[in-house]
Amino acid sequence: MLEKLELTKNAQFYVLKNDIELQDINEDLISHILNAADDNIEPDQEYILNTFRDVGILIDQDIQYRYSIKIFPTIRPVYFIGKDEEEDGLYDRIHAFIIIFEFENYICIVKKSCASISDSIEDNFDLITSAMIADTFNDSDVSFQRISMRNMTVSDKAIRNRSYEAADLKGTFSTHAAGRSIPLFLKYRQGLITRTISGTGRLVESSHRINFDDLALWAYNQLSLIKSGGGEKDFLDAFAKQKKLQEVLAVTSPNAILIESSSLYDQLNEDSIPIKYVNKKGNDVVLNTKEMDKLFRHLERVYTIDSANNLEKVVGRAIIRFNNKTMTFDSSFLRSLKVNISGSDVTLQSYIIKNGFYSITFNDPRYMYFIGNCFQDDSGVAEIESILEMLYPIKNMSLVKSEKGAFRKSSVNFSHDSMFYLVENEHKRDDYVFCDDLGTEWADHITFNKKDSCINFIHSKHGPQSTSASNLHDVIGQAVKNLGYLNFSQSDLTKKMHDKFSSDYNSYSGPTRIKRVRKGNITNLDKYLTELLKDYKLHRKCILSCSFISKKLIAAEFGKIQRGEKVSGHITQLLWILSSFSHAVKETSAIPLIYCDE
Repeated sequence: MLEKLELTKNAQFYVLKNDIELQDINEDLISHILNAADDNIEPDQEYILNTFRDVGILIDQDIQYRYSIKIFPTIRPVYFIGKDEEEDGLYDRIHAFIIIFEFENYICIVKKSCASISDSIEDNFDLITSAMIADTFNDSDVSFQRISMRNMTVSDKAIRNRSYEAADLKGTFSTHAAGRSIPLFLKYRQGLITRTISGTGRLVESSHRINFDDLALWAYNQLSLIKSGGGEKDFLDAFAKQKKLQEVLAVTSPNAILIESSSLYDQLNEDSIPIKYVNKKGNDVVLNTKEMDKLFRHLERVYTIDSANNLEKVVGRAIIRFNNKTMTFDSSFLRSLKVNISGSDVTLQSYIIKNGFYSITFNDPRYMYFIGNCFQDDSGVAEIESILEMLYPIKNMSLVKSEKGAFRKSSVNFSHDSMFYLVENEHKRDDYVFCDDLGTEWADHITFNKKDSCINFIHSKHGPQSTSASNLHDVIGQAVKNLGYLNFSQSDLTKKMHDKFSSDYNSYSGPTRIKRVRKGNITNLDKYLTELLKDYKLHRKCILSCSFISKKLIAAEFGKIQRGEKVSGHITQLLWILSSFSHAVKETSAIPLIYCDE
């Protein structure tokens, strides 16, 4: 059977922990991993191949190694066909495998469709990280063909990931704000060989399928390169630096956590995985739509971490946990919910942790914990002054009582104490003002000013004055999501003019007589747009109008950060989310601005 295997060069590498008593890898350590891997074997079925720690020889190099293999059938529920409570339901039958190569104190794991082995590996082994794999080559010797990055943002609705692709990104990719980006995926070409490295430390080399002996030789060669290391990183050094957790905890402590609920929701939907719980009768019950909405409303909040590492204002009890390498959390509530992965039930808590759907900030805002690692970005504190300059106090902001005000059928203007009225008054000198709120909107208001050579997209949000980062999530998420519309074409605006702006504003409480064209002569719009869009001085602004933000309050709190004083967790989160908004807008060549109270 061994000689029939046709395998791809796709593996993760680990090294025996230094802080355990064992000096060498033994049977118990390997058994621990293999027993976890076959936890999803189809009931009452036999192994197709089951080999444990046999000795192999790399003929060309006369090097001895050990290998273990398990190949077995497994089943997965068919989620697109429902079942009654008493039925077993339908299952897909597939085949899974795991191969473990042992070279001294290192192991290489190649696997497919087996059960989760994360916990069993982490007990005794450290992952060879993507940074360590990238250290096997000099940046100058390779062509970076693709890079996917995770932005260091705490907003669950901001742009988290970006990808760039070119024949060679070196020299063509702008490293502006790269220090706030974590490389999640690299595709590079070295000579005739193309490889990819993922943020989980997975190395994949493009090639035809190879036999077992060739895969063992490939694994050995990669480990040899990893041990040597020392590659010069003139390109990758521009990105956020990975830091050891213990080094970070020696100088600061965690102060807030965010469950990345949007990523969690999208992943569960993509894989058709329902969330369930066990009722008092011991039966599995799948959450309905109303229960799911309630759950995700809880998950999308930012939770403060107190000095004892407890999470404040949570359902049940929750605490932050540490080991030498990782930070996780333990929530009694999330442990009560389950999802089915590869035929086995795991807690929702385990699923979130395994997929890295959470981020933790620290009292020192230079550090963040993402996807199982700590990262450092020194640019955050340095840009506080530019963030404060982005805050623009507006007269009468403190008088705003609601976002849109009250409506009557005869209303021709928004209420005088509403945010919409304040925004329109602030832009009364612009040539055109449109209300694009509701429906397929680009912004709440869009304005043009030919004299200033400016296009403005304005997003409004009202609320009680606060320094909480949570208040900004929705409005920043909406603004960032619509950044692409800032560079609209003339035909795009003309279509919106005919389809939407030609009608009156319909509020949630019913129709009104408020014109969506708040200012401007529509008959001249085409000529006006032609001239405006051709203006070489034309610039664009993405503006947030937020009554709950006070520049004085934020400046006082950010001043503490600049002086190295301790601040609350939500202040650190606020710095990150404002910084994220600023960078997201600037990367579209637009100007970020926030209307606020004094």
